[in-house]
Amino acid sequence: MSTPGDYVRFAQMLANRGTLDGTRLLGRKTVEYMTSDHLGTAIGTGTDYIPGAGYGFGLGFAVRRAAGLADLNGSAGDFNWGGAYGTYFWVDPKEELVVVSMTQAPGPIRVYYRHMIKSLVLQAIAD
Repeated sequence: MSTPGDYVRFAQMLANRGTLDGTRLLGRKTVEYMTSDHLGTAIGTGTDYIPGAGYGFGLGFAVRRAAGLADLNGSAGDFNWGGAYGTYFWVDPKEELVVVSMTQAPGPIRVYYRHMIKSLVLQAIAD
């Protein structure tokens, strides 16, 4: 049990490769290992794999394998995970982006909202 603010700080620590507020909490190599795909191509994710096509699995996170393989926009190496009732977070190291969504949307609609939020956030990036 925690707060949305704590969740954002946790995600920011992962985006910072293990550091937060100048303090190292996890080793850089540990975070790299956690956010690397451990499924590879030998294990298929199938249609029931909620992170979707183009995503493998690290140690606790869905990990995007490449930029063009997924059914929504993003960067190779972004990683995410969601809760059963709609909570969701993702980190895009390339865009230096951390997003936490604290929705309550049980059932299949939660995936729709996760995709919508991600699409809207990424469309708002102005270079």
